[in-house]
Amino acid sequence: MTGADRRKLNKDAGFSLVELLIAVVILAIIVIPLMNLFVSSNRINIKSRKTLRATTAAQDIMEGLKAYNIKEIKEQFADPASGFYVIDSKLIKGGVAEETALEVDPSGNPATGLYVFSMKDVTMQGSKFDAKIVVDGRGYMSSVPTGSAMKDHDAHLVSPTGSETYKFNDAALADARSIDKNNGTFVEAEKIRQAVLTSVFKDSGMETAIKDKLRASGIADGDLDTAYGDLQDPSKPDYICYKNLTTFFDNVKRTITIDLSVSAEVDEDGRPKVDMKVTETYEFTCKDATGTDVVMQTSGYMGSNIWVENMGCGSIARMVDAATGDEEINVNLFYYPLYGASAPDKIVINNSSGADLNLLIAKQRHEVIDSVTGLPDPSDPEYLTDPQLMTAEQTYKAEIEINDTYGFDPDHFTLKTNLGLNLVGSKYLAGAPIEIPTQFSVTGRNLNQLNIFTLDGVRSALGKPGTPGEATELIYDVQVGIYEEGAAASGFPDDMRKVVIGGSMTN
Repeated sequence: MTGADRRKLNKDAGFSLVELLIAVVILAIIVIPLMNLFVSSNRINIKSRKTLRATTAAQDIMEGLKAYNIKEIKEQFADPASGFYVIDSKLIKGGVAEETALEVDPSGNPATGLYVFSMKDVTMQGSKFDAKIVVDGRGYMSSVPTGSAMKDHDAHLVSPTGSETYKFNDAALADARSIDKNNGTFVEAEKIRQAVLTSVFKDSGMETAIKDKLRASGIADGDLDTAYGDLQDPSKPDYICYKNLTTFFDNVKRTITIDLSVSAEVDEDGRPKVDMKVTETYEFTCKDATGTDVVMQTSGYMGSNIWVENMGCGSIARMVDAATGDEEINVNLFYYPLYGASAPDKIVINNSSGADLNLLIAKQRHEVIDSVTGLPDPSDPEYLTDPQLMTAEQTYKAEIEINDTYGFDPDHFTLKTNLGLNLVGSKYLAGAPIEIPTQFSVTGRNLNQLNIFTLDGVRSALGKPGTPGEATELIYDVQVGIYEEGAAASGFPDDMRKVVIGGSMTN
């Protein structure tokens, strides 16, 4: 009787020992390599996830740097408790520091224009890293004797004495979109403008004057209410908006006031923060039937739940220069120009905070983007074509008034702005190119005595010439390295580096 026959008779019979051993050996031959494959794959996945997190951290740091000049970054690293915005300070458990420059001059002093910063315990999605940032501005802002063998750059300015050539950056830095808009920033919203116009139409004296104007244009008394309502209806052709205010009202002017005061809130070092409040005040003038001016001053309409007075913009942390103890604050204003007004837009800054001002004032272009095409909607009642906008910009003026309780020091003041520049280029006007006008003034100050920059951070020809030497204004060549946790304590060795990204601030 064969084994097969015996198994048929014995239903409980199993495999023989030899058969079982052969099966186990075959299974081991197959499974062991697969287990190694799974382990290796898991290691690769873990490493890839960590590399991705390191790359994300490097990119976040690089993007954060774009909003600040070297001086501001040095202040943040020297005193992070006063406000650290390069990356969320809560993600840095081990602190930040400015390190010794990588290179020294023949006397052993750190190289001018070369900066090294470190971050410890940068937490990104559960992984921890250390980071090293190298900022090199030497090639873009330096002072060398005329005729020096040092490689010349395309962008340079020659000093009045002709003895030195001053080289400055010629590309972009601080895009306004990178500005921290949570504190110290006012962005004029459409609802604010509409609240102002609503308040004008709700004023009984102004309503009478406007209806007198409509009657004089030939509107019958029985149709006055309808015509008056049409002036507030965006779907009607005679709708009054900011594009045509000055063709309807006899005079329109505006003052934007920024009040900066000592806050009751303090930072981690016990220094009081700075409260920022903004008030927009408009004045509209229209003649009644007797030819008398009806004047209305308005700061919005309470019935619309929008009151354009003392609008809070948060508490601003002071940045402290570790070397001098000077305190600075960043204040940002984004607004729509009031084209064709009877007086320049007046921007008043009342600073009783005791801190120096880094002021950004940016004109905005009004555009409604079509959700289908992604382009500006030309049916928007306020839409200005490029030629129309260019024409409006030629006559637009802004007047800045700075009232500083502690005394205004032009050396402790920085203005980044697109005032003095048109929102579109001269190519949109027919005929020969026109000269861009100086569109703003600072009351009681010569522009060429102030530190004025474009929104991109490039020193403006309208302001004070730059000082050669330390690159305090612009950042260009930057390298961000992300290392394993603990690398900072070991001097950032190469074998602990995970990711490095670099380039200029425009690339």
